[in-house]
Amino acid sequence: MKMLLGSIMLALLLSGTAAAEHYDLSATGDHSVWVITNDVKKVFEKESGLSLQLIPEMAIVGKGCQKGIGHATSGKPDREFGLICCKLDDRTIDNHGLKVYPFALEPLAIIVNRKNPVSNLTLQQVKEIFFGTITNWKAVGGSDEKIAVITQLHCPAYTPNWKSILNSAERFSKNRVDVKTQPEMAKTVSDFKQAIGHLEMTSVRESSDPVKVLSIDGYAPTAENVGSGRYPLVGQLSVATRGDAAGNVVSFIDYMKTNRKVREAMAKYGMSQVK
Repeated sequence: MKMLLGSIMLALLLSGTAAAEHYDLSATGDHSVWVITNDVKKVFEKESGLSLQLIPEMAIVGKGCQKGIGHATSGKPDREFGLICCKLDDRTIDNHGLKVYPFALEPLAIIVNRKNPVSNLTLQQVKEIFFGTITNWKAVGGSDEKIAVITQLHCPAYTPNWKSILNSAERFSKNRVDVKTQPEMAKTVSDFKQAIGHLEMTSVRESSDPVKVLSIDGYAPTAENVGSGRYPLVGQLSVATRGDAAGNVVSFIDYMKTNRKVREAMAKYGMSQVK
C-alpha cells in the first residue's frame, strides 16, 4: 500500500513539474531586451492569452547576445527566441540560420560623476574624449582635471551600441579603463569625479550607484529624441529566431513593435519602437 501511494505521489509530482514547465513562448539573452520584455510580460500574457518563460539573463557579464543566439538556434521558431542587443553581422546570421527582427532603439547614455559640472557635450567632443584627443575636462567647460575614460566594449564582432561612439575597439583611448559589467561601469563612474563612461539606459535606471546622464548636442536620451533621430547614440534591440519566426513568436514581435502599453513602458528607458 505504501509503495502504491508513493508511486501515485511521484506521478503527481512529475505531472505537476511538466505542467509547470510548459510555456507557449520561451526567451533569454541580452540584459536590456530582457528588462523591457520582463516589464511588459504580465500585460502581454493577459492580453494575448499566451504564457512567456523568461529565462534569467546573464548579460551583465557581456554574453547576452551569445546566449540569445544559442537559445534561438536550439529551439523552434514558433516558441523559442533570443533577445539581442547588437546588430548581428551577415556571417553570424547565415552561419546560425537566424532571422532577426528589430523592435526598438535604446539610447546609449554618456555618463559622468554627479559632481561634474558638465551637462552637455557635442557628438564630436564625445568622440574626441573617447578617442583620447580631449584629455582634460577644462576643454569642454569643466574643471581643470584629467578625464578618466571608462569603457565596456562588449560583443566586438557585432555592431553593439558603443560603436555609435567609435566604430572599433582599437580607436578608443589607449589610456582607458575597461570594465566587464554594466554595474561595474556605473559604480566606477559614480565613485570617481573625473570619470566618463557609457551605459544603457536600462542599467542607468536600475543602478544603485547614481550617475549624471549628459545631453548630446543639446538633446537628452529620451524616447522622443531617439525616435526622431536627434539623439545620436543608440543600439538596436531585436528578437532572433532559427529561420522565419512563426505562430506565437510573430504575435509577440508584433506586440512589441506596435502596442501602446509597450511604448509607454519603453519611454522610461528612452527607448523608441521600430515599426
